[in-house]
This record gives sequence, C-alpha cells and structure tokens, in this order.
Amino acid sequence: MSTSAVLTQCPRCKQEQAKIVGDQRAVCSLCSKALRRVYQFCWACRREWQGENCSNTCDLPGCALRAALLSDVVITDPVSSVLGCPFFRACPACKNLLTHSGEGCPYIECPQCCTGFCFRCLREECDGYVGYEFDENPESDDDDDDEEYDGYSDYYCDVVKPCTVIDNSTALEALGL
Repeated sequence: MSTSAVLTQCPRCKQEQAKIVGDQRAVCSLCSKALRRVYQFCWACRREWQGENCSNTCDLPGCALRAALLSDVVITDPVSSVLGCPFFRACPACKNLLTHSGEGCPYIECPQCCTGFCFRCLREECDGYVGYEFDENPESDDDDDDEEYDGYSDYYCDVVKPCTVIDNSTALEALGL
C-alpha cells in the first residue's frame, strides 16, 4: 500500500503542496497553518471549498465550466488560425462551453445562442479578422491569397493582422466565474 499523496497547486498560496483528499477536495497545510483553520478548495475549479467537509464533490455553481476553462490544454497545430488558444472557450453571451476545430477562420458562432465571436480575443467585433457571411460557392468570387475558407463554419475570413490570444482568466472574470 502506497503512502504517497497526490499533490496539487493551492490557488491561494500557489504552492504545489496541497494534498488531494477526495474526488475534487484538496487541503493546503501551509494555508491552513497561516489561517489557523483547515483551508480546503476544489482542485478542479480552484475555489475555496463550500460544501460539507465529508463531501468529495464540489457543489459550487459553474464548477465544471470553470474547471474546463482553467485547463492548461491549448491548440498546438502550427498551421491553425487559433494556435496557442485554450482548447475550451465559453461563449461570451450564454457561457456555453465551446472548442474550435483548429481549421479555418478563428471567428465562430455559438450553436446555442448564435452569437459570433473571435476564438482568439473573444470579442464580437475583432480587428484582426474581417469575417464574411457564409457563401455557398466561395470560389466564384475573386478571392485573394489571404482569404481562408474552412468548409466547416458559416464564415470565411480575410486576415488583417491577427489579434492577440487572451487566456481564459480574462474570460472567467467577464463571465463572473
């Protein structure tokens, strides 16, 4: 029987010494000592534990959404227009969890609420890409070399100057999570 503990980073002190004690519950001994009480947090959504001490499942609102947005998985395809973006994004309007195919234009439309936004900067009006509505036959127009069409989304784009990829911490604040 192994006595080694699984450790995770504490969101309060940022040390990698917090011990996972349940499915989602973790305890930080350094913060517990500093606060003079047991400091527990959900290691998935990185917020202080609000449930019962004997419970191992986080019951904080938005835990699963927040955990996905805090994931450090990013899109790594070097030819993707969303290279370096977090794999998961939340729709700025309805908070629906989305991802990008990695192909074509970074401008996507949420299938839940139909809000269009840039997957890179999360703005509805992105200065880096000029999006056009879906065209049944995009080859029929006089296209220039900068134009991309992915065949999967409702938009194709002209690249003006790629916008800055923002991390999901900004999105979490804007979403109130």
